[in-house]
Amino acid sequence: MTASVLRVLPKNALNAALTLLIGCAFTGSAFAQDSELGDGYEDKPKSTTMTGSAAAAAERARQRKAEAANKANQQPDLFPLATRKAPERKTSPKEVKTANEIQAAYDAKQYADAIAKVDAATADSKNAYLQSYFYQLAADAWGKQGDQAKGAEYYRKAVDANGLDNNGHYQIMFNLAVILNELDRDEEALTYIDRYMVETKTETEQAVGLKAYLLNKLGRAAEGAALYEKMLAAKPGDTAILMNAVALYQQAEDFDKANALLESARKQGLLKEANHYRTLFVGYVNASKYKEAQEVLEDGVAKGAIPPSQTLANDYSIIAQNYLAEDKGAQAIDFYGRAAKVATNGEAALNLAKVFVYEDRIGEAKVAAREALAKGIKKPKDANNILAMPGK
Repeated sequence: MTASVLRVLPKNALNAALTLLIGCAFTGSAFAQDSELGDGYEDKPKSTTMTGSAAAAAERARQRKAEAANKANQQPDLFPLATRKAPERKTSPKEVKTANEIQAAYDAKQYADAIAKVDAATADSKNAYLQSYFYQLAADAWGKQGDQAKGAEYYRKAVDANGLDNNGHYQIMFNLAVILNELDRDEEALTYIDRYMVETKTETEQAVGLKAYLLNKLGRAAEGAALYEKMLAAKPGDTAILMNAVALYQQAEDFDKANALLESARKQGLLKEANHYRTLFVGYVNASKYKEAQEVLEDGVAKGAIPPSQTLANDYSIIAQNYLAEDKGAQAIDFYGRAAKVATNGEAALNLAKVFVYEDRIGEAKVAAREALAKGIKKPKDANNILAMPGK
């Protein structure tokens, strides 16, 4: 029996990346004139009966109300390390009216109409803020209609217009990378996630996960593994990051590096689950390091991380087979015996019976053969031949 390479694919790498929902930054609220018009518009008091001081007081009150509304709508700075300076946001009353019409069409799920209005509004617009806003809205509308390629095109336009604050600009850039990945345009996706990480100076698990996933798809798994290993240095107890690094090193066929990472984690007491131990066990088996493999297996069982199962029986049998190849019958009997106790079928018991025969322990061989038949085996004839042998 031989063990195949256990390649644990990076779990939740892309799913984690998708936690930033497509289009989450802007859709769903129309422009409000008090809070959205910016410095390019002044709402002068219309009453002619007010005194100058009363008019000034009313204007100050209006400004305080607008400032409070702005503060209420502000998001926390998601990218405090970004060096990009957000452009000013100025709109005219006419532009506000257009924006609200487009938003209304989108909210009414009239996506084709919303996209047409965006195309018309951006055709000769010089307002970078509104261009980016409109393009991301059109991108969302294309997505609602199931056209991801068009969605990507408009997200790219939104990024290129460069008109939004940093929160909006970089969330759209991230969304664009995700969609390009879904379209299997991996080189483009990698370009945008690289840009996102460089410009924001952030290496979140979502961003690293997406970049590592793309690198793996592009045949550059070792680079993706190195990203996870760097993150692991900052979060050494995070087994999810550890297993992603191990998986990508395995994909890159750097099994020594994968085993070294897992062994280091084991010695620190960080391995908690059966699959963690088994990944290292299989890594050692494939490296023909059976002594180390046995140590890992016994450690996981002793700590209760590896429960009794047919998988454990198979792994015990691998160790037993190696001992048999080394002509160490007593050790082979020990491990086939352990396998037989936890197995759900009789194959390990049959192998145990055969080793007993080889060791000329016929009576014990027959006991094991009966157990094998009771649990069920593929070749009952083998067990019956042992039972038919002379001796007790």
